[in-house]
Amino acid sequence: MYFRVMKISSVNYIGDYTIRVKFEDGAEGDIYLSDLISTGIFRELKDSHRFAQVYTTGYSIAWSEELEIDAATIYSEMTGKDPSNYFSKQSYATN
Repeated sequence: MYFRVMKISSVNYIGDYTIRVKFEDGAEGDIYLSDLISTGIFRELKDSHRFAQVYTTGYSIAWSEELEIDAATIYSEMTGKDPSNYFSKQSYATN
């Protein structure tokens, strides 16, 4: 079982479908999401005013309850690390 969760401390709209994301561990970077807005339910974010309403739940970046991206995905995209590199396995004592 994995126990470490990447938490987002802040997200800010920069412009041109770019957001700046900062994680509690200090990792920070800009993510360009123009490709995202051309697929599926994310098409409604083509309106830049709507896209600018991005916020964080701590565990995702979101625009509504239906439009969100989990923190692990953003962290992997930003750092280039595979999630298995920063999630640790929890072990349990056996009787």
